[in-house]
Amino acid sequence: MKIAAAGEGDWPDFLLLAEAEGWRVPQTEVALLTGVLSPCVSVLRDGGAACGFVSAVSHGRNGWIGNLIVDPAARRRGYGGRLFAHALAALQETGATALWLTASELGRPLYEGHGFVAVDRIERWISPPRCRQQSPPAAESGAIEALSAADRRAWGERRLLLLDALTASGQAFACSETVALLQGGTDLQVLGPWYSATCCPRENRQVLTNLLAAADPAVEIACDLLASSPLRSLLAASGFAPGGGAALMVSGDRAAVDLKKMMALASLGSIG
Repeated sequence: MKIAAAGEGDWPDFLLLAEAEGWRVPQTEVALLTGVLSPCVSVLRDGGAACGFVSAVSHGRNGWIGNLIVDPAARRRGYGGRLFAHALAALQETGATALWLTASELGRPLYEGHGFVAVDRIERWISPPRCRQQSPPAAESGAIEALSAADRRAWGERRLLLLDALTASGQAFACSETVALLQGGTDLQVLGPWYSATCCPRENRQVLTNLLAAADPAVEIACDLLASSPLRSLLAASGFAPGGGAALMVSGDRAAVDLKKMMALASLGSIG
């Protein structure tokens, strides 16, 4: 058994496992994990075969563990625990002091055994393909800068590597103290990150209106919403429906992180 950095040839195996597990892995996230974040992904091999994967992404003080998956044929051998311990060690070596993840009910006991506690819940909301109601809005000057500033205030640090990659092909929209990003994609569009300093209903409604008008009407939209945010009714009124969820868990010092400003994550649970 050996754990090593995942290579280009390992990704077909990961995507097959993810599909069998029912995971949605957007093209934008695959591009990140095979591009600028490729050193953050590890594979466990037994006899040369890829048996499991995990990602460990450090933004500085905050680190994220995601994509922990083991081939069903190789389960009950402790591989999941070894991959998780490997990810923990990798993030601790970077100096990350707050480690985050999203946990299913099945995986939660493993994480609790390593000192992780639930601080919120992530709810996935899905909007099916739709007919566009209005003309797409023009790109907003300064919205990406507003998004970067809001992200820094919420997380207590600048997550430039992640945001630069996401905003390169995304569209940001802002209204006063609320700002969010639409990540494009031909398989799945993602709303997030999404921040609102005051949780103003009018601001959030205006931002969502612009996001939906800019979205490709032929492609589904997903939003990983913090359950503590006030946006459930807004998403429901806009045609979104809940489609599952997971616990948001953390270990370590999260004093610099302000969850109250966060509406939705930047990724579908694996990067932050």
